[in-house]
Amino acid sequence: MVMLLRVFAIGCILAGATHVFLGLGADAALGAHVGAAASDATLDSQNRFYGASFTLYGVLTWLFTTDTARYAPMFRLVMLCFLASGMARIVSIILHGAPSPMVLGLLASELLLPPLFLWWTRTIRPAP
Repeated sequence: MVMLLRVFAIGCILAGATHVFLGLGADAALGAHVGAAASDATLDSQNRFYGASFTLYGVLTWLFTTDTARYAPMFRLVMLCFLASGMARIVSIILHGAPSPMVLGLLASELLLPPLFLWWTRTIRPAP
Protein backbone atom coordinates (compact mmCIF):
# COMPACT_ATOMS: atom_id res chain seq x y z
CA MET A 1 0.00 0.00 0.00
CA VAL A 2 2.89 2.36 0.72
CA MET A 3 4.09 2.03 -2.89
CA LEU A 4 0.57 2.85 -4.18
CA LEU A 5 0.50 5.88 -1.90
CA ARG A 6 3.86 7.05 -3.22
CA VAL A 7 2.59 6.77 -6.79
CA PHE A 8 -0.50 8.73 -5.71
CA ALA A 9 1.73 11.36 -4.04
CA ILE A 10 3.88 11.78 -7.14
CA GLY A 11 0.75 12.09 -9.28
CA CYS A 12 -0.62 14.84 -7.03
CA ILE A 13 2.68 16.69 -7.05
CA LEU A 14 2.96 16.49 -10.83
CA ALA A 15 -0.67 17.53 -11.39
CA GLY A 16 -0.37 20.42 -8.97
CA ALA A 17 2.93 21.59 -10.43
CA THR A 18 1.44 21.44 -13.92
CA HIS A 19 -1.28 23.86 -12.83
CA VAL A 20 1.25 26.11 -11.11
CA PHE A 21 3.39 26.33 -14.25
CA LEU A 22 0.71 26.24 -16.97
CA GLY A 23 -2.15 28.03 -15.23
CA LEU A 24 -5.35 27.64 -17.21
CA GLY A 25 -3.35 25.86 -19.90
CA ALA A 26 -3.45 22.82 -17.63
CA ASP A 27 -7.24 22.96 -17.63
CA ALA A 28 -7.24 23.21 -21.41
CA ALA A 29 -5.17 20.01 -21.48
CA LEU A 30 -7.92 18.36 -19.40
CA GLY A 31 -10.51 19.28 -22.01
CA ALA A 32 -11.77 22.60 -20.62
CA HIS A 33 -12.83 25.22 -23.13
CA VAL A 34 -10.96 28.14 -21.61
CA GLY A 35 -11.11 30.43 -24.66
CA ALA A 36 -10.87 34.09 -23.65
CA ALA A 37 -10.71 33.05 -19.99
CA ALA A 38 -7.14 31.87 -20.62
CA SER A 39 -6.01 35.48 -20.34
CA ASP A 40 -8.16 36.32 -17.29
CA ALA A 41 -5.68 37.26 -14.55
CA THR A 42 -8.05 36.31 -11.72
CA LEU A 43 -8.82 32.85 -13.09
CA ASP A 44 -5.17 32.25 -13.87
CA SER A 45 -4.19 33.29 -10.35
CA GLN A 46 -6.87 31.05 -8.80
CA ASN A 47 -5.81 28.11 -10.94
CA ARG A 48 -2.17 28.43 -9.97
CA PHE A 49 -3.13 28.83 -6.29
CA TYR A 50 -5.21 25.66 -6.40
CA GLY A 51 -2.37 23.90 -8.20
CA ALA A 52 0.00 24.74 -5.37
CA SER A 53 -2.63 23.60 -2.85
CA PHE A 54 -3.10 20.34 -4.73
CA THR A 55 0.66 19.80 -4.67
CA LEU A 56 0.37 19.80 -0.90
CA TYR A 57 -1.80 16.65 -1.09
CA GLY A 58 1.15 14.92 -2.68
CA VAL A 59 3.76 16.29 -0.29
CA LEU A 60 1.73 15.34 2.79
CA THR A 61 0.95 11.90 1.38
CA TRP A 62 4.65 11.30 0.74
CA LEU A 63 5.44 12.45 4.27
CA PHE A 64 2.87 9.95 5.58
CA THR A 65 4.64 7.10 3.77
CA THR A 66 7.84 7.86 5.66
CA ASP A 67 6.26 7.09 9.06
CA THR A 68 2.69 5.82 8.72
CA ALA A 69 2.05 5.44 12.44
CA ARG A 70 3.21 8.93 13.27
CA TYR A 71 1.46 10.73 10.42
CA ALA A 72 -1.76 8.66 10.23
CA PRO A 73 -3.98 11.33 11.86
CA MET A 74 -2.70 14.00 9.45
CA PHE A 75 -3.13 11.68 6.47
CA ARG A 76 -6.72 10.90 7.46
CA LEU A 77 -7.49 14.62 7.38
CA VAL A 78 -5.82 14.95 3.99
CA MET A 79 -7.93 12.11 2.63
CA LEU A 80 -11.13 13.56 4.08
CA CYS A 81 -10.31 16.85 2.38
CA PHE A 82 -9.55 15.02 -0.88
CA LEU A 83 -12.90 13.21 -0.64
CA ALA A 84 -14.74 16.46 0.11
CA SER A 85 -13.09 18.04 -2.94
CA GLY A 86 -14.38 15.21 -5.10
CA MET A 87 -17.84 15.67 -3.66
CA ALA A 88 -17.63 19.37 -4.55
CA ARG A 89 -17.21 18.29 -8.18
CA ILE A 90 -20.62 16.63 -7.92
CA VAL A 91 -22.12 20.03 -7.08
CA SER A 92 -20.53 21.39 -10.25
CA ILE A 93 -21.96 18.51 -12.29
CA ILE A 94 -25.43 19.17 -10.88
CA LEU A 95 -25.19 22.88 -11.64
CA HIS A 96 -23.30 22.86 -14.95
CA GLY A 97 -23.32 19.34 -16.38
CA ALA A 98 -20.63 16.74 -16.86
CA PRO A 99 -17.01 17.79 -17.38
CA SER A 100 -14.58 16.12 -19.79
CA PRO A 101 -14.01 12.35 -19.52
CA MET A 102 -10.53 13.04 -18.08
CA VAL A 103 -12.05 15.04 -15.21
CA LEU A 104 -14.68 12.34 -14.66
CA GLY A 105 -11.78 9.93 -14.21
CA LEU A 106 -10.26 12.28 -11.65
CA LEU A 107 -13.62 12.44 -9.90
CA ALA A 108 -13.70 8.66 -9.68
CA SER A 109 -10.27 8.64 -8.04
CA GLU A 110 -11.32 11.38 -5.63
CA LEU A 111 -14.37 9.40 -4.53
CA LEU A 112 -12.84 5.91 -4.49
CA LEU A 113 -9.26 6.29 -3.27
CA PRO A 114 -9.87 8.18 -0.01
CA PRO A 115 -12.22 5.52 1.44
CA LEU A 116 -9.70 2.82 0.45
CA PHE A 117 -6.81 4.69 2.05
CA LEU A 118 -8.88 5.56 5.14
CA TRP A 119 -9.86 1.91 5.54
CA TRP A 120 -6.21 0.89 5.30
CA THR A 121 -5.09 3.45 7.90
CA ARG A 122 -7.40 1.76 10.42
CA THR A 123 -4.91 -1.13 10.47
CA ILE A 124 -1.99 1.11 11.46
CA ARG A 125 -1.05 1.01 15.11
CA PRO A 126 1.30 3.44 16.86
CA ALA A 127 4.75 2.09 17.65
CA PRO A 128 5.19 1.03 21.30
